[in-house]
Amino acid sequence: MEIDDINKIIDFNKKYARVIGALQTSFLSSDYSFTEAHILSELNFKPNSSATIINEQLHLDEGYLSRVMKKLEKNGLILKKQSLNDKRMYLLSLTDKGKIVYKKLNKLSSDLVIESTDHLNDNEKKELASLLEKVKKLILK
Repeated sequence: MEIDDINKIIDFNKKYARVIGALQTSFLSSDYSFTEAHILSELNFKPNSSATIINEQLHLDEGYLSRVMKKLEKNGLILKKQSLNDKRMYLLSLTDKGKIVYKKLNKLSSDLVIESTDHLNDNEKKELASLLEKVKKLILK
C-alpha cells in the first residue's frame, strides 16, 4: 500500500473517531464508555451470549473485558447466569435496566448521526450510507 493511501486512512480514522465520540471518556456525554455501550449493544442483539462470543466481535483484552463486564453487572445492567449445558460457561443478557440504558444510548447515537449528516441532502445521505457499507465490507474482508 502506498504511503499516501495509508495517510488518507489514518486521517479519516482520526476525524471519524472524533465525530463519533470514541476519544471521549464517556460515550456521547453519557455515564458509559464507548466499550460499555458497545457491549450493551452486542447483548441487545445477541442475548444469552458468553463473554467469548461478545469478544469475537469486540476483540478486547480478556482482562479488560472481564473488568467491564463486572462493572456492568454490579451496576445492574447485565445478568450473568451459569449455562445449563456447560457449567464452566456463563451466559450474559441485559437486565430491564440494561435494556433501558441501551435504548437511551442507541437514541443518542442515532441523534448524532442525524446531527452530523444534517447538512447533506437525501441523496447524499443515501450515498454516504452506501459508501460506509462498502467500507465496512472491505475492512472486514
